[in-house]
Amino acid sequence: MNKNIKAAVVISIWINQAIAGAFDGITEPIEQAKIGFTIPGKIDSIWVKEGMIVHKGDTLMNLVKTEDELRVQVTKVTAEDVSGVVSAKAKMDTYEKDYKAIKKLFETSTSVSAEQVWEKELNYNVAKAEWENAKVNKSKDTLEYNLARAQLDKQFLIAPFDGEIVSISKNKSESVEALTPVLEIADVRTCRFTTYILANRTTNLKVGQQVKLQLNGGNSAIAKKGEIEFISPLVDKSSMLRTIKIIFDNKDQAVKPGVTGKILLK
Repeated sequence: MNKNIKAAVVISIWINQAIAGAFDGITEPIEQAKIGFTIPGKIDSIWVKEGMIVHKGDTLMNLVKTEDELRVQVTKVTAEDVSGVVSAKAKMDTYEKDYKAIKKLFETSTSVSAEQVWEKELNYNVAKAEWENAKVNKSKDTLEYNLARAQLDKQFLIAPFDGEIVSISKNKSESVEALTPVLEIADVRTCRFTTYILANRTTNLKVGQQVKLQLNGGNSAIAKKGEIEFISPLVDKSSMLRTIKIIFDNKDQAVKPGVTGKILLK
C-alpha cells in the first residue's frame, strides 16, 4: 500500500470515529515498574512469588549480606560508645574549676602569680579542645554507622508501591548486576486509558471531567467510567490529533491492562 493510500485510509478511520463519537486507545496500569538492585551481588533470598500482592515497603528480595551486616555491627558498637566524650567532658570540667578558682584568687590576693593563672587557663583550653575533638569523632562514628546501614539497605529490594508481582527474572543464588531489572511489579487496581482524539472534538473536554469508556474484555466489552487526567496542550501537526489520558477504577480487575478500548464522546 503506497503512502497516499495509507494516509487516506487513516484519515477515513479518524473521520468515521469522529462521526461515531468514539476514539480508540490503550490501557495500562497506573503504576508499573521493572526494578533491580543498585549494587551487584548474589541473590540470597526471594520473598515473593509471581502473582503475589505486596505492599509498599515490603521486602521482595535480598542479596548475600554477611560482610555488610558485620560492618553495621562493628560501627554500631563504636557509635554507641560515648565513654571518650564523657571522659573528655569530665576532664574539661575539672580544669575549668581549677582555672576559675585560681583566677579568682589571683584577683583577690597576691598569693598566686599570673604565670600560674596562665598555666591553669592553658590546661583548661587544651581540655576543652580535646572535648570538642571527641564530639567530632563521635559524630564521625555515627556517620560511619549510618553509612554502613545505608549500604546494608542496598542489599534489599523493596516494593516501591502497592501492587502485584508480574514477573521474576532471577533465581536464588544467581548473580545480579547493578541497575539490572530482576522483578516487575504493577498496580492494576487503577488504570490509565490513553487515546488520541481529533482536535476539533476536544474543545469541550477538561481535566477532571467524567467520560465513558468501552474496553475490550474478551468475549464482551466492559463499560467503565473514567476521569480525564491529562489533555495535551499540543496538537500533532501531521494527524491533527490530541493526546488525552483518562484514569479509571479497576479494583474488580475486570480489565486486563494492555487491552484496547474506546472513549465514547457525545
